[in-house]
Amino acid sequence: MKKLLLLVCMLSAVVCGYAESLTGDEILALVRSSLPSEPLKLTGSLKVKAANGFTQANLPVEMQLDWGAPMPTASYRIDKETLTITWNNGVPAYAFSNPKNSPTSEILNSGITWADLSFSVFWWPNAKLISEERKINRECYVVDVPVPNSKKTMRLWIEQKMGMLLEAKTMNAKQQELSRLKIISIKKMDGMWVAKDLEISNQKTGTKTTLQISDLEWLNGPPVMEEPEEETEAAFDPAQSVNQLAVDLYKTLTADNDENLCFSPYSISTALAMTYAGARNKTAEQMNEVLHFGGPEITHPAFAYLRSTMDDIQKEGGIQLSIANALWPQKGYAFLPDFIALTKKFYDSEIHPVDYKTDTENARQQINAWVENQTINKITNLVGKGILDPLTRLVLVNAIYFKGDWANPFKPDATHPAPFYLANGSTNNVPMMTQKEQFSLAEQEGFTALKLPYDGDELSMIILLPKDVSGLEALQTNISADLLAGLEYSLQETQVYLPKFKLESSFELNKTMVEMGMPLAFSTDADFSGLDGTHALSIGEILHKTFIDMSEEGTEAAASTAVVMGFGSAAPIKTEEFIADHPFLFIIRENSTGTILFMGRVMDPSK
Repeated sequence: MKKLLLLVCMLSAVVCGYAESLTGDEILALVRSSLPSEPLKLTGSLKVKAANGFTQANLPVEMQLDWGAPMPTASYRIDKETLTITWNNGVPAYAFSNPKNSPTSEILNSGITWADLSFSVFWWPNAKLISEERKINRECYVVDVPVPNSKKTMRLWIEQKMGMLLEAKTMNAKQQELSRLKIISIKKMDGMWVAKDLEISNQKTGTKTTLQISDLEWLNGPPVMEEPEEETEAAFDPAQSVNQLAVDLYKTLTADNDENLCFSPYSISTALAMTYAGARNKTAEQMNEVLHFGGPEITHPAFAYLRSTMDDIQKEGGIQLSIANALWPQKGYAFLPDFIALTKKFYDSEIHPVDYKTDTENARQQINAWVENQTINKITNLVGKGILDPLTRLVLVNAIYFKGDWANPFKPDATHPAPFYLANGSTNNVPMMTQKEQFSLAEQEGFTALKLPYDGDELSMIILLPKDVSGLEALQTNISADLLAGLEYSLQETQVYLPKFKLESSFELNKTMVEMGMPLAFSTDADFSGLDGTHALSIGEILHKTFIDMSEEGTEAAASTAVVMGFGSAAPIKTEEFIADHPFLFIIRENSTGTILFMGRVMDPSK
């Protein structure tokens, strides 16, 4: 029997080969024909989180699937409500315990519909293959499926080689996104790959619904599985992980702050991913959730893929983009060889043993000198005096440096003083750059986005400008990783006005990470036994510094993150002008993956 990938906890396909003449319906038929024939049961839970992050519901889930029956049947139970679907000659019939329900009904105010859960969409007719795109690092078919008795459409991203469903979104008649489903991680259960964690986000309400599968049971006993020629990679997108952390951090850091700020979510995520390699049990679970990782088996290879993408950009030239990782362990301390090998393999980490016990200051200076060298002296004194002590046993460091010229540089002689309207109602005169050129613009309710490409078009800066002078607060409330990923740009001639600015920010992120949901890592109950085989180590400090300088020629940016560990630590529009003369948000991202390398806001360019 073929080894099957269970899609969205119930569907499986191995799409072998592709002919140009295949239609969307034929692709879905291949998915349908490869479903497991043996009956099985999946159990888990449905968690619903409101826009403010609080859990609204945590409901038990049970699914019984019998695709091999004369009339294939699938039964779903969410708390006390059930749905049974029976297919007669490929036509689905729905039986609900609640007669008010339909396939497009929302499940118990969770933001997820029965159609989202059951994916009987694979039996709906008139699917269209509309394009081919990359998701994560895989080629996908993009298939649109019309929702019966509705003006809505479901767009599916189906991985070409294995037939895995990696993402799906529901759109209205205007092609505006209503909700998005994505697989966060998969896990092998009883010989089958199961989509263990799925997340559905609702654009209107801001709710996030997570479906977590905890157990698989073959109702007639486990079938004999043939091993594939190679193990499949899990469906985890490190770029989405970084970008979700970017938004979470931005909202937390700006909650009680009205100043300019900038940070590198990629640097922070990478440093903590190396730290996560040593976390175990509840400590690892908290880090996995807060940092939006995909489990230890797939997170580290995925970050290695992301790093290789950045390395390729540096090799191609045009811009400077360098990323480096290093471990600074206590000399003679018995760290586990597996941990050291993992950081070398997946993060290309340098290893620099130092002596915290007898020469703490020299260790601090060595770390800071390394960071300064990696960031062309833009990040200095990352680890301040008093941070390290004789009980420090390990410092994990990431450094990133970027310098890129605009694809369309601004002319210095066109820069003139102009008013910038501050949030408090006053104004400051600042050097305002300007040029008229073809730029990509996207409009959303409340703000306009401008994309400024760097030379080579591998990276770009995104400016998110509120339509109202005082609109940044509303933008910060509504910003999400999905919103940023879903922006649709149109190219048009635009007169752009942008202030020159130079920002530097420094953060100690301990309190921030505790507030976001990973307190165990900083406590005496921390479990980092994957580092040294003991429960003695915990995170003492997470230090982060960022520098950004934007001018007529382009942008120079650098950041570094240090994790200190020791004993006992606690729809597009036409527009003629884009005038950024009031507070705005900005992002520097890598274009092919969408990874956010730097993020921040400009409240007053004169500071």
